[in-house]
Amino acid sequence: MKKSFSTGLIILLPFALSIWVLSYLFDLFTNPLYHLIEKLLILYEKNQGMILVQHDTFVSFMSRVAALLLTFFFIVVLGYLGRKFFFHSLMKATNKLIFKIPIVGTLYRLTKDITKAMLSSDQKTFKESILIPFPSKDTYSVGFVTGDVPQDLKDIIPSIDVTVFIPTAPHPISGYVLFCDRKSLKSTDVSVEDTFKFLVSCGVLHPPTKK
Repeated sequence: MKKSFSTGLIILLPFALSIWVLSYLFDLFTNPLYHLIEKLLILYEKNQGMILVQHDTFVSFMSRVAALLLTFFFIVVLGYLGRKFFFHSLMKATNKLIFKIPIVGTLYRLTKDITKAMLSSDQKTFKESILIPFPSKDTYSVGFVTGDVPQDLKDIIPSIDVTVFIPTAPHPISGYVLFCDRKSLKSTDVSVEDTFKFLVSCGVLHPPTKK
């Protein structure tokens, strides 16, 4: 019974988590337009003499789908305009205005920089998986090289040349950012994805052995 339950949980849990994440993202992107579209849809049905207004579930679903489609096209159009010079200048002026607002400007700048770094197609957020002596010289932790050390910090300590992020397990979103000498790191032949799987499973899921 125990083994069967564990096996069933292993099969079901990835599907449940995937559905939960998709449902959360679906609600996140559709909520801004959902209620407006729902009211317009109900109003249109009343004017046409339809009886679909009595089916709350159907109306709610159609409103969600319409809101998602409109949000998708809005993002595409916004991205297209973002490549144009006039729109780029307008956004630059808008950003300067938002940056001057206390607290809001700081949060907006932080979110903007992180989003740009995470979604940029011309650079990788985590360049490679490494082993680093942490938290002591006799033990090693898994980390990711994220880039070079900022020049201002390198001027203070010339020996440091790489920035390393050491995630915590099983919650790899939090962790430690270290500045260290490249020579102190040990390179691995493990992909970033496999390293994350290893961390989330607390070391249970080992990376595949390469010949």
